[in-house]
Amino acid sequence: MAKSKSFLCIDLGAGSVKIAEFEPNDAGGLTLLKFAQHPLGLQGGQDAVREGAVKKALKTLLTEQGFSAKALNVCPPGYQVFSKFSKLPPVEARKVVEIIGLEAQNNIPFPIDEVVWDHQITGKAKGGELEVMLVAIKTDLVDKVFNAAESLGRTVDLVDTPQSALCNAFRHNYSELEGCSMVLDIGAKSSNVLFFEDGKVFTRSINIGANAITQEFATEQKMRFPDAEQFKLEQGFVGLGGAYEDPENPQQAAISKIARQVMTRLHIQVNQTIQFYKTQQGGSAPVRLFLAGGASIMPYTSQFFSEKLNIEVDYFNPFQSVGIDPSLDLEELGRLAPSFGTVVGLALRNVFECPVELNLMPRQLRDRQEFNRKKPLVLASVAGLVLLMLLVGFFFRQVAAEKQKVLAQLESDAAPLLRLQDSLRPEESALATRIDHAKRFAGLVEQRFVWSDLLAIIRQALMETEQDAQRQYAVDSGLWVESLRPDSPGVNLAGAAVVDTWEDEEEEPSMMMDIEMMKRYGLLPGGDSEDDDWGDEEETSVDDDETIIAKLTLACKGVNRTGINANANNNLAFSFLKKLQSHTNYFNADETKLVGELPLVDESDATFGFEISLRLKEPIPLTESGL
Repeated sequence: MAKSKSFLCIDLGAGSVKIAEFEPNDAGGLTLLKFAQHPLGLQGGQDAVREGAVKKALKTLLTEQGFSAKALNVCPPGYQVFSKFSKLPPVEARKVVEIIGLEAQNNIPFPIDEVVWDHQITGKAKGGELEVMLVAIKTDLVDKVFNAAESLGRTVDLVDTPQSALCNAFRHNYSELEGCSMVLDIGAKSSNVLFFEDGKVFTRSINIGANAITQEFATEQKMRFPDAEQFKLEQGFVGLGGAYEDPENPQQAAISKIARQVMTRLHIQVNQTIQFYKTQQGGSAPVRLFLAGGASIMPYTSQFFSEKLNIEVDYFNPFQSVGIDPSLDLEELGRLAPSFGTVVGLALRNVFECPVELNLMPRQLRDRQEFNRKKPLVLASVAGLVLLMLLVGFFFRQVAAEKQKVLAQLESDAAPLLRLQDSLRPEESALATRIDHAKRFAGLVEQRFVWSDLLAIIRQALMETEQDAQRQYAVDSGLWVESLRPDSPGVNLAGAAVVDTWEDEEEEPSMMMDIEMMKRYGLLPGGDSEDDDWGDEEETSVDDDETIIAKLTLACKGVNRTGINANANNNLAFSFLKKLQSHTNYFNADETKLVGELPLVDESDATFGFEISLRLKEPIPLTESGL
């Protein structure tokens, strides 16, 4: 989300501190308000004395240059940041974070509890593997940055890496380029190589920087490092070699040769990185090169890499899509622009959702910073809460007294109503009993057509099964029900008149069983059951409850057609079973099945028989107590 005021972005490089102040503009982008840089010299690349040099440079820039913003986005030097690209096997999303954590422990060359690390999934490889960028920095180095900022009255909001900041700056300014683009960021102590292709990014750090030129020149000429650095900046260039003549100034000739030697070593590493990117990352050869970093502006650097790599070389302009305040020196900005790519990348994090979003701020520092930011609000809230509690206490004392008065009056008014309530309770109990009896009777009424529906379904299934068999074997096939009984011996519901449908399909019999017959067979109370010994059976037709029927047994017979087809009888039985199972509103399909195996019959037998156990979807109550 865009901030409503200006903010600072600082690149704490090994050779210099670069700073810029930005603010969001009305178009939703960035406007550069101020910029400056301060050299660190040899101390900037030596951790033992670097902290003091950085504090001094920051104090000079923030106070003397008039940078007023309090919030900072910072980036440590590239040589302090560990980065690595890894490929993870395709796994479930919930396991990705766990695997990345294991990858970090195995690859970061420091104890994991001594570093701050983060990761970014940059894409997917052709084989489906996840491409992950791991970055880490030692916690004590981040602490030093925070201490330096807090000593100057500033707060750090973000700690990014040079690689990710430069990546975001390039994507913002050169998103329309096609093919593979390479950026070579040449710093004081290390260099970064970045590849951009088809929405993916790959980076690698190389431990060669421009300080090597200064150090070798100072040793050869027996000069102090600051003097050698100043001579390099003012008169140094990369020697073109070959037929080109050396300059007349011997020191200038010496530093040009040293610069060419260092750049040659850097070129060898760059070339190896290109080969690795092509073979291991599945990338293409770069079609263009952008030079970035403070050391890239040394004269003839672009000609050197153009000759060595045989590709188009240009300087990276991070301000291409950034608004510029009219008061700024555009000539000076243009000269320093290639070295401000990291600074612009830091600024983009405040106004855009960037392709790479890493943060190396330790969690305890984030929590402390958030607490300090909210401390005034917390104190004001506590004071307000105490005052509110006092007011609430006084208010509730007044309310409690008033409630006591109202309660006494209500108790007096309620006394006659309570006596009336006690006199109505017996009538309420009698009414509830009558309502319960009425509900039970209504349940019996609702069940009066269940048997009719069941028998109609069975008859329809018989007819459809016979029709299917007739179409399959081209002869009439008979199938009928001999008995329908609860799943217990002794009771037969055949009186329900499920008849042989193949004899006369035009005359549809009644499906409703006579009430007296249901009583006779024990399906309704009040009959003279001749099977009082059913209670001795282990399994009854009512699933251990004599007031309901949950399972029925259907005994069937059919015309033996094994003379036509050996599987005809089996097909007929299973076809009938499946049609019954399809009526899931009435039968439980999983528990509606054949009883035992179909008996073997000879071709001479006229009929064959089988039984089907029907599990009712809803048990049928037989008495009022079964409801």
